[in-house]
Amino acid sequence: MRSALTGGLPNTLGDCNRIRELDGLRGVAIGMVVLFHFFQNTMAFRPGSVFAYVQAGLRLSWTGVDLFFVLSGFLIGGILLDSRASTNYYSVFYKRRFFRIIPIYLIALLIVPALVSLGQGPEASRLARLNLDGAPWYAYLTFTQNFWMTHSGTLGCNGLAMTWSLAVEEQFYLTMPLYIRALSRLWLTRALLIGICGAPLLRILLLQFHSADWVGVYTMMLCRADALLLGVLAAVLLRNERWRERIRGARSVFSVLIPIFLLGLAFLTVRAWSMTTTLMKSVGFTWVALFYFAILLFVLTRPNNVVCKVLRMKWLCWVGTLAYGIYLFHQGIQYLVFGLIWGYAPVVSGGATLLATLAAMALTFLLAAISWRYFEQPLIRVGRRTNFEFGTAETMETPPSGVRLVYR
Repeated sequence: MRSALTGGLPNTLGDCNRIRELDGLRGVAIGMVVLFHFFQNTMAFRPGSVFAYVQAGLRLSWTGVDLFFVLSGFLIGGILLDSRASTNYYSVFYKRRFFRIIPIYLIALLIVPALVSLGQGPEASRLARLNLDGAPWYAYLTFTQNFWMTHSGTLGCNGLAMTWSLAVEEQFYLTMPLYIRALSRLWLTRALLIGICGAPLLRILLLQFHSADWVGVYTMMLCRADALLLGVLAAVLLRNERWRERIRGARSVFSVLIPIFLLGLAFLTVRAWSMTTTLMKSVGFTWVALFYFAILLFVLTRPNNVVCKVLRMKWLCWVGTLAYGIYLFHQGIQYLVFGLIWGYAPVVSGGATLLATLAAMALTFLLAAISWRYFEQPLIRVGRRTNFEFGTAETMETPPSGVRLVYR
């Protein structure tokens, strides 16, 4: 069992039918997030220079989080759809989610304040940048930090700012199992479409009253539900034989839609790339999510396409398996390295700061690899000791073997 961000199990645990393209997409997503925080958001070079153009090209790299949301909706939605008739539906789902998400998350919550409290005098002041304006501890422990962020108008603690998306996913986990268990396929599809259309409408409505509030529409689950629910919708469609064949045969549709989405993304990159702009806050998030939704359907129904071959590259899939650890550690390590060396927030302005950034990246990947092998992987095994059990009831639909949908 897994979400897009928290990953799944490698082939060494018997995952011989694992969909490697999804690992590759997860690798792309975490790569985008790291590029945004380590480079796009920190580069300070003369306008018109080569580096400035590179920075401009990375403007939408923060939408790697949106790709995670679409993947999470698809993977978690698929697990729930396949197990909705099980007699231990809730207990197995939440037990596996617990062992996958909570232990390493708690370690991340302990490491950042521990680093802040290290040393005396200058060292403490340098590391304090990790924890500027952080949310209260109980907000992080209850996955409600996005509520605090909305109230305060800031993402808070530099070392834990990215955990708002984990809060969104946890809140999604609390609600989606109920809907999938209770609703028929038809009514579930209707509910998903209502939620997908309702998210941008909700953001537009909120902007009418709080036009300057970008944190709320960026971090609240209902405001970002369009991406998550599009993922679930993809899981529903690919379990329906008629829709699966339609998607597989829709070559001309993808040939038109994907370029249109890319043109829209190009426009957003030039005119409204920031998550603080009105266009992005209103319909931009949905446009981005629809693009990733289309890419997901394309990849899952065309395994011989060159895009899928790229996504199956070993190094990219390896990055995808480490995604959760990388996501939790990368900003803390980034601020730690710059704080210890220079005593200021991360900025890439020359050769020395670029080397420091690359060192922080290498340290992040090393720590994530160690965490995966010696901590996360054993805990996942513990969670997998409990399996879904079925009585006489049938599942919603048998997963289509022709599209190789395999879930953990």
